[in-house]
Amino acid sequence: MVAHASNSHANGKSPAHSAFQMYFGGLEAFGQAYDPFLKGLARTQLEMLGFFNRRAQAYMQIPARAAQCRTPQDLMAVQTQFWRSAYEDYTESVGRVTNALAAAGLPNFAAISEEALHNAHDYIAFPETKDQAGSNRARDRKAA
Repeated sequence: MVAHASNSHANGKSPAHSAFQMYFGGLEAFGQAYDPFLKGLARTQLEMLGFFNRRAQAYMQIPARAAQCRTPQDLMAVQTQFWRSAYEDYTESVGRVTNALAAAGLPNFAAISEEALHNAHDYIAFPETKDQAGSNRARDRKAA
């Protein structure tokens, strides 16, 4: 004799299936909401590591270039080139990091700030005390 299966077991879904489906659906929505932010942070880290790598290589090349110098002018030219490339690397990297962070944060922070502006309330209210301040001054004058 075969036992009759309920409809939920017949289609392959248990009662816990819908709970897990809802939980993992929420995780997926969470991941999609923070995907631009995480990509922006990853781009920022990648750019910073690239900048540090380029500068470390430039520092390692200083002794070899300085050894080829024959005059003080040659040494000055090597130093000038080093600092010029450092400045160019720095400005390019800062621009890329700024763009990555701006792409990561502006839409999210703009939505939060607009919502905060629309829902802003001042819950602390102080009563007007102009009359009371005037009466205290009158008392002080009488006492003096």
